[in-house]
Amino acid sequence: MQKAIRAIAVLLIVGFLFALIIYNNTNPGKSDIKVWNEAMTLGDVETAEHIFYDYTDIMCPYCDKFALAMDAHLEDFKKEYVEEKKVFYELRLTNLLASYHPDEDGLVANSTNSAAAGYCAADQNKFWEWYGWILKKLDNDYFSKGIGDSAGAKQRVPKLDVSYFTKVGDKIEDLDENELSKCVVSDSTSATVKKWSQKASKIVQSGLPYYAFNSYVSPGFDGNWEVEHDWKNAKTMFDAGIASKK
Repeated sequence: MQKAIRAIAVLLIVGFLFALIIYNNTNPGKSDIKVWNEAMTLGDVETAEHIFYDYTDIMCPYCDKFALAMDAHLEDFKKEYVEEKKVFYELRLTNLLASYHPDEDGLVANSTNSAAAGYCAADQNKFWEWYGWILKKLDNDYFSKGIGDSAGAKQRVPKLDVSYFTKVGDKIEDLDENELSKCVVSDSTSATVKKWSQKASKIVQSGLPYYAFNSYVSPGFDGNWEVEHDWKNAKTMFDAGIASKK
């Protein structure tokens, strides 16, 4: 009798553990979420109510409409969404434009080098400062003049030297420009960009920008290069994403 009871108990324990494994594999908790790069995040993935992924390429003008609005209102975003533990925001930087247009040497180089510089700035824990700097620089030099890497652009952005993305001068305090320059052209950084861009390519199916907010997915961004208008539209997207959580 006791042997039978022990056997039943063992079977129950094994069955429970098996069910737990299946549940964890099909319903991953927040602790199982793989953050690509901590320096490109805002908030705490463990305590935030909602998860927001922003798949982007720095040379994508449509992406940068959203990004410039975010940069201009970064403190507002932190106060309203991050500090209130509403949102964990992760920017997932890629060079997907390079894979979309592999025959355009200038675009491939710009997309790849800008992504590399972003990861290298993140290595120095200066990503957000660098990101705001390069967004404004590209907007001032090209995008605001109708020059950009999109179908509706008057002309393409020319092939830029690596220094375009690394020569920050005194614009970003405590960022080591020499280290940034060496990092961008290193094999390890190239491998990092390739790794995450390939992963993104399996998720992003409809072009950039691509936003995943809970069960709400938004390809593209309805912006017009006017920061306040774009910020209003960004907030509409945040609210739609928050409302989508089951």
